[in-house]
Amino acid sequence: MVDEARAELDRLAIDRPALAPPLRWLRELLPDLVPDPSPPSAPSLTADQARAKLAGGIPLLRGEQLLVDPRAFRRRWQRICNVLQNQQPDGAGSAITEALRRGRLDAAEMAAAVVAGRPEAVREQAETLGLEPGLTTTVLRFSLFPLFTSLESSLAPLHAGTTWEQGYCPTCGGWPLLGEFRGLDQARFLRCGLCAASWEVPRLWCPFCGNHDHEGLRFLHAEGEETTYRALVCEACRGYVKMLTTLAALPPLPLLVADAATLHLDLAAAERGYTSTP
Repeated sequence: MVDEARAELDRLAIDRPALAPPLRWLRELLPDLVPDPSPPSAPSLTADQARAKLAGGIPLLRGEQLLVDPRAFRRRWQRICNVLQNQQPDGAGSAITEALRRGRLDAAEMAAAVVAGRPEAVREQAETLGLEPGLTTTVLRFSLFPLFTSLESSLAPLHAGTTWEQGYCPTCGGWPLLGEFRGLDQARFLRCGLCAASWEVPRLWCPFCGNHDHEGLRFLHAEGEETTYRALVCEACRGYVKMLTTLAALPPLPLLVADAATLHLDLAAAERGYTSTP
């Protein structure tokens, strides 16, 4: 899976040379982002407890004790930042590494903020420390990805087949990284950027504000890509979600590659004043 994902990133770097640095960064990190084969035990939720949380719009991990191995987290964080520094030698990677090493950023606190539905707390702390907020949250997402994808594998049966009418993830509460129009019927699913969970949503619906007025929702796409890659943009809240056409749900690593393959949509949406988070 890693070799296939790297080959796709190599192809993308040739096709989109302007995006080569972030593509090379992800390429080097892929072996470190494989779901953890021996994660800490998932919270012991019964089926009834899970149904009650989901019925109340509460993600399964919210309010549960989350065990993050601080040593493994620090090793992965430093590895991510070192590769970033090699690809982008402007000191940003070193600064983010140093913030964790000196205890200005704390692994458990950042993970708890994410699960509590307060990712903005990490961005605010990064700004206070003089770090680039978007880059810091990306490093955090990559650092947590192997753990969270493994937890999602354990918890997926508890939300499979349930109705989830929220724009955030039913497992960890993260916002969608992108979405998929799947299969012959092109049913729409959102995919979490933290744990790769999947949940079905209406085809024309904004996960950030709930807008379903087709006149206020439209697709943004590059020429010739309207059937493969596009972004659903909402005029009500100025949010957007990238969408791609697939036959089935993408596994975790190909999901990250698909996100990288659609970076040009992120740039186009940002230029028009749209954002991918509330």
